[in-house]
Amino acid sequence: MLHVRPALPADLDFIVAANLSLAEETERLLLDEPTLREGVLAILEGLAPGRYWLVEQEGQVLGQLLITFEWSDWRSRTVWWIQSVYVMRDARKGGAFRALYAHVRREAQAVGAGGLRLYVDTTNARAQAAPMPLPAPVITLTLPRSSIRATLAPFAW
Repeated sequence: MLHVRPALPADLDFIVAANLSLAEETERLLLDEPTLREGVLAILEGLAPGRYWLVEQEGQVLGQLLITFEWSDWRSRTVWWIQSVYVMRDARKGGAFRALYAHVRREAQAVGAGGLRLYVDTTNARAQAAPMPLPAPVITLTLPRSSIRATLAPFAW
């Protein structure tokens, strides 16, 4: 059975390794590990806005998801952004992302968030082709180093 829980500082090594793999697999980026470690630790220690969630099965961590927050003046509420989603290769298609997504969706609704958004880079064809487990606005961004273009899906819970 899959279990979703908030990440703890003790999960730092898993999250750093997962983010290194995520960047390499999806964007062919090699991240600077000390900088990444510092950034993840800031979130885990509550020094930066965000919250990591982990999905486990029988005590083994299978994947992660990061929530960051953006104030929406239009909604006068905070919008939750899903980022840094990674599921271990051997756990893919086993419901790990579905469990993470369902959990954070319930959490966002419970606190009255102004929405839940999933960021997908337009160069990540595999993520764009993956079916969403539940209704969600997906925002795809193209990030040429000099500009940002966004395609917004209609907001709905």
